[in-house]
Amino acid sequence: MKYVAMLVAAAAVSTTAIASAAADAYVRVLSDQAPVRTGPDATYRTVYLAPRGEVLEVLERGSRDYWFRVRLEDGTSGWILGEFVFPFDVGPAPAPGFFTRVGRSISNAILGPSPIPFASTELSFSAGLLDGEGIFLLRPAWVIAPLVAMEGFVGLSPRSDKTLFVAGAGPVLRLVPGAPISPFFQLGVGAAHVRPKADNFVDKRETVMALSAGGGFEITFKKQITARIDARNWTFFNNNRANSGIEISGGLAIFF
Repeated sequence: MKYVAMLVAAAAVSTTAIASAAADAYVRVLSDQAPVRTGPDATYRTVYLAPRGEVLEVLERGSRDYWFRVRLEDGTSGWILGEFVFPFDVGPAPAPGFFTRVGRSISNAILGPSPIPFASTELSFSAGLLDGEGIFLLRPAWVIAPLVAMEGFVGLSPRSDKTLFVAGAGPVLRLVPGAPISPFFQLGVGAAHVRPKADNFVDKRETVMALSAGGGFEITFKKQITARIDARNWTFFNNNRANSGIEISGGLAIFF
């Protein structure tokens, strides 16, 4: 009887272990936004805002109150209050395919959560080409909301026959704020000052209007290092003529 009891106990433990391994715990966000914090209390710092409908894997249940420690996209973890979520268990998912595994590995290895939801200002520096000539731009921005920012720009394009100075401002619309790869659209209005080189007798020194429209991507890596890629159409015009050029540039962005 002693050995029978031991076998029954072992079987019960094995069954429990199998059931635990076969079912994973998750929470689904019910509120419009649920803060994920560094610890199980409202006084801890917010590291992520989970939108409605997002599903997060549960790593641990808090020892007091109603908190869950959940896994974030970049592999780190945080605590979310149970009042904002609905917990549930699911069985084992089908094994992901090769490309899915590779994509997840790359994402977990190099990408991180975007700082945009917690930022109020942005400062980016870009360098690239404008109509085949070099261009360098400094772009400070006021982050009004995660979706919307007001961005200024100032820069120069040193050309073979003249130097072009540009400055202005305009709105930025982010389509997926908070995502590691966030596309955006931008519209800018300003002015451009044309300064011809000494041997340029065709162009004259003048200031014209400048319009820019386009978009790009902000890509957030580990340690909240954010790279930026822009593609825009520029139009420079006055009462007599207009010229257009395409900007392709890239750089780094810092959020505060």
